Amino acid sequence: FWPCDRRNLAPVHNVSVSAMASAAARERYARKNEQDELERAFRTIDKKGDYKIDADELHQLFLALGHKPKRGEVDDMIWEVDEDCDGCLSWVEFQTLYTRGRDDKTGYEPRGLFNVVEFVMSDKQGQGFITLEEAMQIMYLRYGRALLDAQLEEVFGTSDLNSGKILTLTEFLHCLHASQVKQLLNRVTARSYQAPPPTNRRK
Repeated sequence: FWPCDRRNLAPVHNVSVSAMASAAARERYARKNEQDELERAFRTIDKKGDYKIDADELHQLFLALGHKPKRGEVDDMIWEVDEDCDGCLSWVEFQTLYTRGRDDKTGYEPRGLFNVVEFVMSDKQGQGFITLEEAMQIMYLRYGRALLDAQLEEVFGTSDLNSGKILTLTEFLHCLHASQVKQLLNRVTARSYQAPPPTNRRK
């Protein structure tokens, strides 16, 4: 079962060595499965089969998924993560954009193509939409178990597996963009930081 499948999770009061080992094994399984899904996503987008992803292939993907990008959006997605500036993405660049986006805690890494890749990884059957259950593994790896429910609520509006909630690519990108903007606005900076009021000390 998925490492984040709450239907198979029981309350844990005493963390044993065996339980920790089991959690580590589930994490390794999840990471291996993540790599497999990333490779599948690359092959899905790489329609020409030349081991590179260009703007035309992204346009084809969006057309197939019923998503209408804004003018210049596709070119910007490529440009943001095109390390060697050749106008397309190699497999290495594709891996790099994904791992940097996944591990980013600042919210400043480019997320345009990263969010598209997450959708394709979650849409395992190629149906053009993702369900809550399909998204759980990716969200687990991205945010961890402790924040899983909160992030599902943020993107899907619910964390109930029985809700039947689905999202198209357009809806998924809109929800993630709104969530990421909210994250950045709520971030405490040197300019927005307010020191707590001084405490009264007894003399």
